[in-house]
Order: sequence, then structure tokens, then C-alpha cells
Amino acid sequence: MGNRHPLVLAIGMALGTISIAGCSSGGGGGGTGESDPNLGIHNAAPVMQPATIAPMMVASKKESVTLSTDIRLAVVDSAFDVENLTNNHLVIDTLNVHTNSTDVSGGNEWHGNAVASVITGGTLGNARLDLIKVEQDGVNRSSAINYAVGEAAERGARVINASFSKRYLASDPRLAFNGVTARQSLDQVVNANGGSGAVYVISAGNEGTAMQTEGRPIYESYPELYNMMLIAVGTTPDGNIHPSSSYPGDDTRLQERAIATDYVHRQVNAQGTSFSAARISEYAAGILARWPHLNAQQASKRLLDTASQDSALFAQNDCGSQATTNCGTYYLGQGIADINAALAPEGELVVAQSEQVAAGGELAERSEILLSSAFGKSLSEAGALDNVAAFDSLGRDYQVNLSGRAQPRTQRATQLRSQMEQLTQYSSASLQTESVSMGPYSFTSSINGAGDLLSSRFDGALGNASLSAFNFAGSQASPMSAYAESGMMPMISFQSGSALTQSLDSVNGVKANYALGDTLSFIATHWAGNELETTNDRDYQANRSDVGFQWQLSPALSMTTQVGRLQERNGLMGASGSGALGLGERNEMTFAGITLQAQHGNGISSFAEFEQGRGDAEGNGLLAHLRDIRAQKVAMGLQWQDDNERAAFSLQQPLRIESGIATLDVPVGRTLDGGVIREEREAQLSPSGRQVDIEFGYTYSPSANTRWQFNLLHTLEPGHDADASSDTAGMVSFSTLL
Repeated sequence: MGNRHPLVLAIGMALGTISIAGCSSGGGGGGTGESDPNLGIHNAAPVMQPATIAPMMVASKKESVTLSTDIRLAVVDSAFDVENLTNNHLVIDTLNVHTNSTDVSGGNEWHGNAVASVITGGTLGNARLDLIKVEQDGVNRSSAINYAVGEAAERGARVINASFSKRYLASDPRLAFNGVTARQSLDQVVNANGGSGAVYVISAGNEGTAMQTEGRPIYESYPELYNMMLIAVGTTPDGNIHPSSSYPGDDTRLQERAIATDYVHRQVNAQGTSFSAARISEYAAGILARWPHLNAQQASKRLLDTASQDSALFAQNDCGSQATTNCGTYYLGQGIADINAALAPEGELVVAQSEQVAAGGELAERSEILLSSAFGKSLSEAGALDNVAAFDSLGRDYQVNLSGRAQPRTQRATQLRSQMEQLTQYSSASLQTESVSMGPYSFTSSINGAGDLLSSRFDGALGNASLSAFNFAGSQASPMSAYAESGMMPMISFQSGSALTQSLDSVNGVKANYALGDTLSFIATHWAGNELETTNDRDYQANRSDVGFQWQLSPALSMTTQVGRLQERNGLMGASGSGALGLGERNEMTFAGITLQAQHGNGISSFAEFEQGRGDAEGNGLLAHLRDIRAQKVAMGLQWQDDNERAAFSLQQPLRIESGIATLDVPVGRTLDGGVIREEREAQLSPSGRQVDIEFGYTYSPSANTRWQFNLLHTLEPGHDADASSDTAGMVSFSTLL
């Protein structure tokens, strides 16, 4: 054996030595245990020295991505000078396959360093390098390369970079190194990392011609390994094949695993498909770093599937031996690598609703919760919906911010404008009220300028009982409210529905009053409403029942006390959700309130109202529980009037959640075996501020057909937002009937 080796070496050097620009050659070579001189021995000597690279060549585009996990990436190359390697702190291990030591210096260190520096100098920053030296006596034998690739896999590499050309050729099964055959070494790559394998990145070569399999393609001998391979092709800055780069040509199987990127890499002052392979390796590590559950076949396929085909070559179909092949696939394979596209979600993102990713969940883009004014910005500002894990169709997790999906149903400015328009006589939203009385019966209705019925009320009395039937749009004030029954002049701050009805298209109800004596009456009220037109997948419905007593404390003063129960379906306190932010099927709150109505004489009247609610609720998604909820509202008004004038002052705190805690069950990641990692979070439901509406109003009617009205509204902490500046709204309106 010792006598044959020099002959093998001589023949190999004569028949097989190939020098390529910036890349070590491969695809055959002598070594320990070799018996076929045609296998070749190849030097790793670049034709173009670093200093001769044209200065106008530009580095590849930098991508801005943030990834999370470190990935072991093996660089199998000639030799390395670790101290002079770019970002050498990223080197975690080294191996010399000839000495079984950690000394990887000596020989063609420039090539090894340039390849490794493309990876460590990249923008992703996830690769942690295991540098493996294969050169001995100035040559790189295929047997040593095979062995190094297998060792890299055994040492835990998820990505293996072998910047040697013709690695797409199958090694002779007789090749062995250190007693390990080529088959055994390459099988180690397939079976590495618990069966996930390792992405195997090789160079197309720098001959400037189509790759030739020479009758021994690796995809036939090692099909499983081939499905983990990426063959790096080099391109020019304008997306064309670089004249010196080899390419897949007519071989459709090579086209399947070929992917292109920059041929010239200015940051290491080098060019060649060796460095194209290094960039592709960096990308593969970036994908696996973010989603370590992917196996080598999946990770490599992601790069291939998302490769850009924007190159003009893909618009041509006159390449190949028959001039009928698409030029893009002929030269660039699947296209030019696009790491941003590879990292982007595949399909629609889903928020997991169970313990397994495969079980699916709710679409993130359809997950939202529309909050009533009672919540303010509490849920969106709590941060509990930040950094929620959503999964794409490949099971990859992405951090999404769902806080932006928890928003007020109506913005403050929109709501205020609508309230003011209702008091503007010539607006299409203006309110026009009509009343008809017939003995013990009366009917009152309000319509807008477009003729739409906004509210109505029918009252009738029979003996000791009276009954009222009413209807109103949820965005309007109830005709049964303390403000409406007080007879106060139109005020801006009361031209909207309560937080409990704002989301309801229509509310219908009845109220019964039964006199128990001269000064005491029993009252019962029930209303129900639903959200008729909604894009949510869960219909929101609400109904409320109240019972209580009305005391006539004096001829000028009455007091009403009542307790009630609010039932909501797929909602809470006027909020409704869908998708992963859905609310429980049935939620309940209890309310208790007191109302005072007074006539003070000399045209002066007033009202005051206080109501408080308590309850708990169940969620139906990320919102697991909502507990210890306490809410309250306060309103009062004072009015003076004579024959043609009215002046009013009102003070109101709209319904506000005073306290409450939301418990959320939030997916934050996944395990390698597909389990969903969940985290329990809490959010305070009480908003930061307390909205208070202070309003003054005045009307003057110089004649029966003419009226002037003035309103001035000042709001503190609008939207229950402590950081919101106070705002002031004023309006003057004039109306006349001709």
C-alpha cells in the first residue's frame, strides 16, 4: 500500500487537478484507502488573488432580520488562521481530520478564512462555526472531505458548508478515510441531529460551464442526502449568471437543488462560488436558528421555494441543448436566494388554541376585540397582548403584536363629531323629534335628516299600571334614560348610547310600572339587542333585565332604585371579540343604581343618576378569565327654563371599569416536537384616566318658529385616558320654520 500511494498521487495530479477562482476543487481525490487513480486529487488554490478583484463590485444586499437561536455550522475547508478570522469569537470548535487535533492552521488558510468570514461577517449572526481542516500536503482529497462532512454531522452541525466543486458527483464507494467509507460518512449527514439531518451546502464550481455529472450523479447514489443539499451558483449584481460560475444546465435534477447568490463578496475581497455557498450556508443557519424544529430537508426547501425569480433570465425560454429550456432554471436553478422571503410566513398566521401546533387555532388577522368606551385603552396599553406566538403553515412561530387588535369601537373624535352633528339642524344626522298624545297613550319618535328612525317610545296607562315599549339605535341615548325623562334641553354629551349599547344596531325593550300606593311603584324593565351587521365570526348579543321601586318622596322629588342583570353573548361590557380574542358564550354582570328627579320651582329642575356593576366573565381564546370587574357611571344635570329660554348645566362620567383583572393564556413559542409553549399573563382592565364631561347649554326662541342654541362642552381625560389632553367643543345653531 505504501508503494502504490505515490503512483496514485501522480496520476491524480495529472488527470484531476482543477483550479477555480476563489474555490477549492473537489469531486474526487486520493487519500488513505484509495484504489482508483481516476478519482483525482485537487488543490485549493484560487486563480484570482484577492487584491485583483475589481473595486466596483458590490457586496450583497444586507437584510434586516432578528433571529433567536445559535446554530452550529461546520465549515469544511483547506485550513484556517483563526486569529485573523472575521468575528472569530463565533468559532466554537475546530478539528484537523488528519491529526485529530484542534490545530487547523497551515496550508491554504486564505481560502478557509475567506469562506468562514463570509458567514461570520453576515447580517444574520446565528452561525457558530466548527472549523474542520481537510488539506494535507497542499491537496484536498475527496476521502478526507467525505470524512470531514460526516464528522461535522456527528459533532452536531445543523448546516455543513463544503466549498468544493463537483461535490454533486457520487464518491466511489471504495473511498475510505480513517477506516470510514464514503457511504458511512454521508449517511451520517442524513441521520444527524436525531434524524433531522444537516443542510449540506456545496459550490457549483467556477468553470463557467454547465455542471457535468459524469455518469455518477449524487442524486442517484445518495437520494436522501441530495434532498438536503443546496448547490450554490454565482450571480452578477443585476441578477444574471456570473460568467465564471458553473450552472445546472439541462440537468433538471441539478436545477431542483441549485440556488444562486452573489459571486463577488467584497467584505472578504474575494469571488467564486465558494463564497456563494458560504452565503447560502449563512441563510440556512438563519432559518434553522429561528425554527430549530425544521429538519434539513425542510429548511433547504424553504430557501429553494422562496428564491426570487425576478431575474430577466426567467422570462426567456430559449436555453439548453434544444433551445426550449427556461433560462432562469437553466442557469440559476430555483432562483436567487431571498432570505427575507424565506423568513416570511407561509400562508396565514394562526394563534394556537390548544397544546399542539398541528391542532391549529384562530387566524391572527381575524382576531380582534372592539372595546366599548368603558375600557378606555386599558387592554391595548397593558402589554399582555404583545409578543404572541402565531404559527404559519410550516409550523414556524412568529411574534405578533395583538395589542393593536384591541381598539375602541369608535374613536373619540368620530364620536364627538357625530354627537355634534345630531344637534345641527341642517345635518343629515340631525335629530328631529315628534310626539303624539291620545288620552292615556302617547308616542314619541326621533329621526335623522335622512329619515332613519333612531328611537321611539310608546306609553300607555291602564288603572294602576303603565307600560312603555321602546326602541333605539345602540349608538343613541335611550328614550328611557334619566336624561331623556328629565326633559333637559339637547346636550352634546348625552347624544350617544351608553357603553353597554354602543355596539348594538338596534335595542328593543319594555318597561312596566305598577303603583303599589300613592307614593310607591314597582318597576320592571327589559331590553335586548344584537349586532346585526358584523364581520366577526361570533355574533354579539346582549339583554338586560331590571327590577326596582320608585318612591315619590315629595310632590317635587322622586327616587328610583333598581337592580339588574346584564347577559352578554360573545361580549362583555359592550365589547365584542372574534378569533383568538373572542369572549365567552355567556357572560353576566349585576347592576344596582339610583336615580333622582326633582322640580325645584321657578322653572328649575334637576336629575342625578348613579349606577354600579359587578361581575366575572369567561374568555374564548387568549382571554381566559376576566374577574373582579367593577364598573360605574355618574350623571347629573340642572336646568332652568321659562317661556322662551332654557339654560342647562350637566356633569357626566360615562360608564368606566373601575377595577378588574384579565387573565390571558398566551402562546409564546413551540417545542421541537410540536408542543405549544404557553404563558399566563394578567392585565388590569381599569383605564388610566377618568373622563368627565362638563357642559353648559342655552337656547333662546324669539318666536314660535325660531330658535338659537349654544352648547359648550369641556371634557377632562377623554376616553378615560390620563395622558389625553382635555378638549373643548362649542357650537351655535340657528333654526327656523318658514
